[in-house]
Amino acid sequence: MHDIMGMDEVNRSIGAQLAENGFWVTLVDLFKGQLPSSMEEGFGLRSALTREEILDALGKGRDLLTEKIGEGAQIGSMGFCMGGGIALLGACNLGLAFCVDYYGMIEDPEEVEGLAGPVMHILASEDDRITPWAYESFMPAMKAHKKRIDSYLYPNTYHGFHRTNAPTYDEEAAKDAWEKTITFISRFK
Repeated sequence: MHDIMGMDEVNRSIGAQLAENGFWVTLVDLFKGQLPSSMEEGFGLRSALTREEILDALGKGRDLLTEKIGEGAQIGSMGFCMGGGIALLGACNLGLAFCVDYYGMIEDPEEVEGLAGPVMHILASEDDRITPWAYESFMPAMKAHKKRIDSYLYPNTYHGFHRTNAPTYDEEAAKDAWEKTITFISRFK
């Protein structure tokens, strides 16, 4: 799942890196080809999407992968920022095998009750919105519903530290998080 900037080159390159590592990939473009020129425009596009539209798009991506890979495929979701929250929402509602959420959140943490598989959650220590939510709401809900989470907090990093063209990009943290991501999703090949 792409971040607030839409299915741009950064997001496409992440899909390409996954494919290069031997994974089947479907890039779900919630903005239908629109590339926001600013974060504000991206927030506008995101706010126009309904929950049903999001889950429908994710479900179609899952179904496409199932068709291509075959029954029994271990299909998960992955996303960054807005896309991380959407990946988590999809995992909570679509019976996905796993989820990788880079600094994303969902509106109702109690939805984790619907998770079928584990979640890998990547956090930035200096993210004043997502990291407090994760510790105060998300992780307690994961514990209450007895769900597995692999959580990594990267010190001295900010929201978006994996986005190569962002001012918050942190090469060392991004490389480490990516290695952990590949290890995590390799269990589901």
